[in-house]
Amino acid sequence: MTISKKYTIEDIAEHAGVSIKTVSRVFNNSPNVRQQKRDLVLGVARDLGYRPNISARQLASKRSFVISHFHDNPNTDYLSEIYDGMRRACSEQGYYAVAEKLEPKKGSYRHALLEYLLRYEVDGVILSPPVSDDNSVIREIKKRGIPYALISPGKKKKDGINVFINERDAGRSITDFLIERGHKQLAFISGLDSHAASLEREAGFWEAIAASDIPKKNVLRLAGDFSMQSGFRAFEKLTKKAPNVTGIFAANDEMAVGTIVAALRAGKKVPEELSVVGFDDSPFARSMWPTITSLAQPIDDMAHLSTQKLIDWIHSDRLKESQFEFATQIIVRDSCP
Repeated sequence: MTISKKYTIEDIAEHAGVSIKTVSRVFNNSPNVRQQKRDLVLGVARDLGYRPNISARQLASKRSFVISHFHDNPNTDYLSEIYDGMRRACSEQGYYAVAEKLEPKKGSYRHALLEYLLRYEVDGVILSPPVSDDNSVIREIKKRGIPYALISPGKKKKDGINVFINERDAGRSITDFLIERGHKQLAFISGLDSHAASLEREAGFWEAIAASDIPKKNVLRLAGDFSMQSGFRAFEKLTKKAPNVTGIFAANDEMAVGTIVAALRAGKKVPEELSVVGFDDSPFARSMWPTITSLAQPIDDMAHLSTQKLIDWIHSDRLKESQFEFATQIIVRDSCP
């Protein structure tokens, strides 16, 4: 049996033709290394199959090299896209992406956050809705001097990274899309009221209605929770309250899927008798039959940028920019052509 050689940073330095100090700086993500040398060292390390001693690296730098995403969201696809963006950015910089669901107690996530921080060290934190709108959580993170980023926060923070879209404009544009296609009987399926993003999407929906000639009596709001099941239940309520509705805006794609499944089960033809639009442009929207027209927000890219900016902040010990707005677009598919 052949035992493969365990390479050291001395071996990396020799093969790359650089100093041991340079190799160490590369593995510790020091900003004082030219990109050409960084690429050279990392390329040699990959070719040799080198694996750094993580514990030694953490001790030497007094860092955990961990970025944690705290969330409480039933939408697994949304969470997956955030994690993919985080992991990509972390991999580029030698960090580790961790996702942690927080359970609220007495209307706050503070207690769950404190329990986590007592057990684990983190270098940076990403918060997504509704955790990104919990001021008690943000206060505890700031108290500990941990760099943090907020994805889609209801209120921006000057001393943190804010990555977002204009939720209200997006909600209005997708509603206008339905109205422009001749729909006069409309329904909106909301997400959780604890999510500021859902409230803003709904505000955009009502702005579009107010700017149209559609009377409010022809419009219905149904409560959802971002889950597929809540979209299914919402359509069942719709058939009793407003069976003549022809256009539905669901505040996310999972609820749009649930709505369409319930409609098809009830014998409704989509989109011939009922048009449905969603939000997020998730894989659900692309793989569902019929495929779903959706408002696309680049969640993966938003998470990637959040993580990059966090790592920049960690390295420089200074927050350089705090506001990053992303563009959206409507992806037209079969559920509302």
